Order: sequence, then structure tokens, then C-alpha cells
Amino acid sequence: MATNNRVYYACQSVELNGPSGTDETLENTDWDAIQGLQSVGINTNFNLEPIYQLGQLSLYDNYEEIPEVEISLNKVLDGYATIYSMAMGTGALNNLANHRCGARLTIYPDTSTTASGTPVAAVEMVPAYLSSVTYNFPTEGNFTEEVTLVSNDKSWVSASAGSRAPVKTEPSSDSAPEGFGIMRRGQLSLAGSILPSGSGGIPTGMKYQSISVSMNLGRESIYNLGQRTPFLRYVNFPVEITSEFEVIANDGDRLGVDQGTDGCALSKALQNKTIKIATCDGMVIDLGTKNKVTSVNYQGGDTGGGNATITYSFQTFNDFTYTAPTGADYVASIVPTATFPLS
Repeated sequence: MATNNRVYYACQSVELNGPSGTDETLENTDWDAIQGLQSVGINTNFNLEPIYQLGQLSLYDNYEEIPEVEISLNKVLDGYATIYSMAMGTGALNNLANHRCGARLTIYPDTSTTASGTPVAAVEMVPAYLSSVTYNFPTEGNFTEEVTLVSNDKSWVSASAGSRAPVKTEPSSDSAPEGFGIMRRGQLSLAGSILPSGSGGIPTGMKYQSISVSMNLGRESIYNLGQRTPFLRYVNFPVEITSEFEVIANDGDRLGVDQGTDGCALSKALQNKTIKIATCDGMVIDLGTKNKVTSVNYQGGDTGGGNATITYSFQTFNDFTYTAPTGADYVASIVPTATFPLS
């Protein structure tokens, strides 16, 4: 077995298998590498429960409950399949809520220039559930996807021949599907997007500086007697989806607060807004029609010479419909529709 002196970006990769249906037994056979991945972190929390007994001061037992494993992933949006689509699929959140996947970190010799060949080690988390996702669309830098997966299983597997060694689909020599590439500010599709402008929202004519969309699925476990691990980590509806829009201030935020004088009058300063974010590679995040402002923050424009900005925060619940990038056949090939267990 090769011995590494270190692990760095060129000699490690992360592969996913999925999305599955709701079958409780998973047996991964094919893995696909996440393209454009920028970082990975795995945090394992061993849940210990101290147990004492009468007549003894020292610990009677330190019972090991099932561990909690959290996988943090950050990917640049580049026309290839997103982590969300690989782990959950596409469509409305309520239809995907019970979907799961497998996640694996594979480490190769530190003398390699690519993560290929015979690996040094591999760790698998099966099943893994998407716990949270955030999309960032700034005017400076790349569009990114930040995802957290959770699992109760973590197995270091043999990397020798005949074991479950990495099997992954390699992209073409191009850095992204033909006609697409790294998504940056020019690749936000204004024609395909619906921004929350107008009365009760963001004033028309504002210049957008950044957009972010976040969703936390609040996964909770259901157990079964005779089974140590949960048979399902379900989405705890209602799910809050938040979005933030930072704009350059050209006057004020235009959202007043009217307390009203008549106790029977229902004073409203806000309106439901439709929000849809689309990029030029075909990815669409649809937050539905019932988004409302939760806060507005005016800041900046100080004597240091900076511009004043306004940040509008919106909130909705349960409305999250996802369409995956459609830029290449490779994208379709790594968004499988099979249901576990695979034959």
C-alpha cells in the first residue's frame, strides 16, 4: 500500500451514488465524481451516553449511540450536474423528500496529478441524506453551491482490486459541457429569472449585486425496534426557504411601516412575490409565488467612499422546485433514476 505524506486537491475526489427511492437497504454499485468540487469536509460525532450505577462513583458504562456524520461540500456551478441533483434528483421538494444517496471520499497517491488509478484509501457514507443547500450568485467571483449531507454510517473500505473501488464517469477533455463553462455574473439568465421587484418588494430599476438561496431540511430520524440505525431520516415539514438580494441603493428601500390607526384595519406593507433564479446552463430554482420580505437592511455609503447597499431578505415555505443543468449529455448520465437496491 502506498503511503502519502499529505493529501491535497489533486489526489482526492468525492463521488456520489444516487438518488435512490425510499427502500431502506442500499447497495451502491456505481459512483460518479462531483465535477467542479472546491472543498470537502467530513465531521464525525460519536454520541456517547454515560451510564452510572448505585454504589459506584466511577463510570459504569459509556454507551455508544449511533454516530452522526456530516459531509460539507462546495462546488462551482459549471454546467455539470449539481450536488443537489445527484443526491436528490429534480422536481418539487415534496416529491424528493425521502430520496437519499451514497457519498464517498477517495484518496489517491500524493504523487498523482489526477484522482485516478488505484486509490490509497476510501471512506463511504451510505445512506447519506441531503440536509441543507445554499446557492450563491455574486457579481464578483463564481456562482457556487454549498451542500451538507448527513449520515449515520462511515466505513473505510479496501481499495485493493476486487473491492468496491471507485467507478466514476470521467468528463470530456473540455472543462465543461460545450457552450457552457463557469457560471458568473454574466450567466445569470434574466430572461429565465423572475426577481421580486415592484410594490411591496424590491423597487424596480435597482441594480443587483448578489443573490443567495438557502434551504435547511431539518432531517429527523425514525427508528424501528430490532434495528440500530434509523430506517428513515425524514424532512421535517414545513421547510423554510430563504433568499437574499443585495442591491446598490439609488435612493431608499421604499418599504414603509404603517402601524395604522383603526384596530379593525389590516395594514399591509408587503406583497407575495414570485421568485425564480435561472442560469444560462439550464439550472432553475423556483421558489413559487408566496415569497415575502422578512427584513430590509440599508447600510454603507460612509465617509470611506463606499456605496450604500440594501439587502432584502425573503421567506417562503416548502416551495422549492429544482431543474438540473441541461448543457450536456454527461449531465444526464450522472443524474440516475434507478431505485435502490440496484441489481
